Amino acid sequence: MKRIALASLLVLLLLPALWQRPANAFDSGPSANGDFQFSVGDGNTRYLQFDARTQGDQTRGTMTFNDPAGTVGDENGPSSTTGIQVTANFDCLRIEGNRAVMGGAISSSNILAAIGHRVLLVVEDNGEGVGTIAPDRLTWGIYNLPATGWTPKDSERDDDNGASLRWIATDFERPEDLGIPSHSSGIVGCQSFSLSSYAFVDVEHGGGNIQIRP
Repeated sequence: MKRIALASLLVLLLLPALWQRPANAFDSGPSANGDFQFSVGDGNTRYLQFDARTQGDQTRGTMTFNDPAGTVGDENGPSSTTGIQVTANFDCLRIEGNRAVMGGAISSSNILAAIGHRVLLVVEDNGEGVGTIAPDRLTWGIYNLPATGWTPKDSERDDDNGASLRWIATDFERPEDLGIPSHSSGIVGCQSFSLSSYAFVDVEHGGGNIQIRP
């Protein structure tokens, strides 16, 4: 009887720990997601789904964009391809208030020239329901990769390697100063632009929903 009582007591003591474990295991950290349809005033409907989550120092997520009536233009004029599909894998997420920017590389598209390029998706969460003060908003951009394979140098000096040197400028009197690198990355990411600098596209009520969780 004593063994049964002790075993029962042990089970009761373990239950709270087992009950709390799933909450910690599935703690996804900051996130932004949305699934909706929208127009930019031209009568064509576009479709966008995205989900980005940060755990520790890693961000993972995807974005799919579909514009059935979209066309791609270049220096020779519009392309003969009708419809644009883009899928991107996110590697960064930045949240400030009710705004979030997600960045990553295009992993697949029916426009082959777009694959590998960087994409930024910026969203603004203004709440849910028809009683909200303003609709949710979004904007996006596709950016070229930085040019590589060329190093500036003095053509009259074969020993010139100044452009290849790297350093970090810090305040000598402040040990906590992390410093500023002499060469910033040319890859567009979530820290490249201020969140207040983007021009947003309004999303009509009922067309979907954006949710940001800091």
